[in-house]
Amino acid sequence: MKIEFEGMSNARDLGGLVGYGGKRIKTGRVIRSDNLSPATESDAKKLQEYGLKRIVDFRTEDEIISSPDREIGGAVWIKNPILKSLTAGITREKPKKPLSLAEILVNFSCELGRGGVSWLASLYIPLVSDEFCLNGYRKFLDELKENKEGAVLYHCSAGKDRVGVGTLIFLSALGVSREDIIKDYLLTNESYAAVIKEAKQLGKEKGIEQEIIDTIEPLSGVDISYITAALDTIDSVHGGMDSFLKNQLGLDENYLNELRENYLE
Repeated sequence: MKIEFEGMSNARDLGGLVGYGGKRIKTGRVIRSDNLSPATESDAKKLQEYGLKRIVDFRTEDEIISSPDREIGGAVWIKNPILKSLTAGITREKPKKPLSLAEILVNFSCELGRGGVSWLASLYIPLVSDEFCLNGYRKFLDELKENKEGAVLYHCSAGKDRVGVGTLIFLSALGVSREDIIKDYLLTNESYAAVIKEAKQLGKEKGIEQEIIDTIEPLSGVDISYITAALDTIDSVHGGMDSFLKNQLGLDENYLNELRENYLE
């Protein structure tokens, strides 16, 4: 369920999704989001009223310095980088000169070119394989497990790639179906639909070839091939989701049961 904020564009409550045993995720407990740097006073108040207790920041040190989160009263901010350093295509820094978001998206698509979509999909493989990434996601799950009341908000920069994989892992641990996980993942494109439309129009005005304009949406939002790359790696390299949760993330049945008891009803 999308949450409307003045500053953030890609925030939603995961409540209502069906998990293990037909139970649903509790509403008001888990929010996935883009970063809180543009959050307004009104947004901060809404999050306080939401009962926000923890903010888990997936970004790198450079991203955090470039665009620090707005402080939310009553919530503990937790630095939990998923990547060691800036990674083109996933991490984001402020541009050196002021640009509109549409200009940034157009420039990004031109820079990556025709192979940008397949290249970005390949970046999802280390997110479910690299030891540093896996340690970050395990810490994220620990924060969720320890939060017994109120809401946890977790975010990266745009709330789509690192957050997308983190959501895949969390929802899988709760027993949510792959079909529903993918549906939630693709909702990011609805969040960024207006700016993607603006970027496409700007690309046409600049005389950029249509083939590049067609990459703006998947490169600025998400594409099913990205999440599929992560899922295929989990299946082919790690022996499936159950094995991945147990052997790569170290989650035993007691851990999973506690997580499910905390977030399912």
